[in-house]
Amino acid sequence: MDLISYGDSIPEGEYKLHSAFANALNFRRGKMLVSLVPPRTGAGPLNLVLKQLPLGAKRLRSTRFYFYIDENRLRKEPDSLYSSSVPAEDADPETVRENIADLASLLVKKAPPKSLAFIFDPKLEKHFTRVFEKHLLARFKKAVAYFLAGNDSRGVKTMRGLGLGLTPSGDDFISGLLAGLNFAKKCLRFDAETRIERIYFYAEGGNLVSNSFLRCSYEGKVSAKVRRLMKALSVKNRKELAAAAAAALNSGHTSGADFCSGLVFALFQEFKSPD
Repeated sequence: MDLISYGDSIPEGEYKLHSAFANALNFRRGKMLVSLVPPRTGAGPLNLVLKQLPLGAKRLRSTRFYFYIDENRLRKEPDSLYSSSVPAEDADPETVRENIADLASLLVKKAPPKSLAFIFDPKLEKHFTRVFEKHLLARFKKAVAYFLAGNDSRGVKTMRGLGLGLTPSGDDFISGLLAGLNFAKKCLRFDAETRIERIYFYAEGGNLVSNSFLRCSYEGKVSAKVRRLMKALSVKNRKELAAAAAAALNSGHTSGADFCSGLVFALFQEFKSPD
């Protein structure tokens, strides 16, 4: 069992199996969720990336120098530690503005059907065909309208928990919002702190997996795929932006697209807001 990388936000302690999937084993300690994932999922603040998942594992323990998965001991090599903070290098606002517009276009073209990429092109609403899906779409649009009107509390409360899947689309979108605002704060020096606090205040719901992602985004901690995308937003390299976007979209069914939609939406709003 080879440990490829481990996140920088995993506290020491005992964890018990919470849920098991083909590409993730989730272990719980209180409100904290740590995931064992394969290389294609990649590094994250709460991820242990393993060459091969130990199917059937029941316990995880983190100590100062080791992880224990059942009876298997894995050393915490310093070179394997993943630093998950949102990039803090100053970025040129005009470069980011242009890249955000390009990223929105990529989302429209590459996002899977029934994702929140419809925010950037109403033509994508056509994929919501069933009665339930149309009701879902109406709720999504109502939440977006609240955000556009500056009513973050109503927007979050309407969006929270909305959708299907392990992490509902609405939760992924809010997580993307928080990540985007942290990017605006750290790379663009925008005054986004108050909005980050306001959104997170209403963000957490009853989904432990979503709450773990939301907490990381609130704290300015992101996966390796998102970190790569954020770095690509700061430079003039369309080829790298497209490659980073493709990698970020490759997460769950619509989760990657929903997260990226929230990130792009947040940055669009920050650029439009008065100084």
